[in-house]
Amino acid sequence: MKNLRIVPFLILMLWLGCTPDTSVAPSKYSEYEPILADRSVLNTIVFMEAKPIITTGKIYSYQNYVLINELDKGYHVIDNSDPTDPKNIGFLSIPASRDVVIRSGILYCNSANDLVSLDISNINQPKILGRTENVFPVQEPPDNLPLDPEYLANNRPANTVVIEWRKR
Repeated sequence: MKNLRIVPFLILMLWLGCTPDTSVAPSKYSEYEPILADRSVLNTIVFMEAKPIITTGKIYSYQNYVLINELDKGYHVIDNSDPTDPKNIGFLSIPASRDVVIRSGILYCNSANDLVSLDISNINQPKILGRTENVFPVQEPPDNLPLDPEYLANNRPANTVVIEWRKR
């Protein structure tokens, strides 16, 4: 009988523990807005002089090189021939890129929602081999919340793509 007295107390504690916390109301929409560019901007892939590394993404090792993603901008190319003295030798500008893989001298990466292939047998002079449009889903805002209706794809100018996200 003593154990039965504790049952209402346990039920009350479980009920109180399961009520939602309303002290912090979740945001209805993302705090980010898309930065758009004309699709033609995606074709401006160039190797340029080295620049400071600011906002890094993934890192990829290929032969004597290390490629460090600068989120949505491209890849810093580091010559790692001498691991005790790596050298930032240039920047491979690929708009709206975050992922890369290299096989047999061909670099494959995303550029917005397209798949791009580049011949990097001479990394200082990459050659665009191909682009397949709309292979990947459109990048979601960093907080993964729904977009404010004014930023939805059907409210964007024609022939534009999301190249970055900016906090409002």
